[in-house]
Amino acid sequence: MKKNIEKEYKILVTKEQFYSLLERYPNITFESQTNYYIDTENQMLRAMQGAMRIRHINNQYIFTLKLPSEKGLLEFEKEVASASLESLEDEKIKNLLEQYHIDGNFQFTTKLHTQRAIHRTPYAELCFDISTYNQITDYEIEYEYLCEHDGLQAFQDILKPIQVIYTKNCDSKIKRALDSL
Repeated sequence: MKKNIEKEYKILVTKEQFYSLLERYPNITFESQTNYYIDTENQMLRAMQGAMRIRHINNQYIFTLKLPSEKGLLEFEKEVASASLESLEDEKIKNLLEQYHIDGNFQFTTKLHTQRAIHRTPYAELCFDISTYNQITDYEIEYEYLCEHDGLQAFQDILKPIQVIYTKNCDSKIKRALDSL
């Protein structure tokens, strides 16, 4: 199971700002992914400000558990066989959930479909996300660290051509999807 600390900046922008910045990266293409979000009946993960999903991308299914920690957002990932609750029966996933005392009757809470294009730099991945959930479409630009550097300044420089200054203006995709229900 992969484990890392997720470090990223993300911002919601208008459709026009999104496509204006995207024009500066003409050689990237979009891939489709669907996130199936899971929680307990009593929304234990939501109360913990965590998230659990199975992402379907490129004929693969990736289980992800995100939990807040003192160092940032802890992220655990493991490939699974399908986007089903049975995937949570995987021994490593069961042990992980037990370790963090996450138990109860699991259920799917919402689904989010994203078209994502990625521009890779030596320091980060710049992600252009068009997400659709519950009859809502939003446009998000993410700057995801690959290594330590002044990512905030780098992201500000990327956003400068569309006259946008980074300010934290959006919740996680799962929170936006759940809040829209």
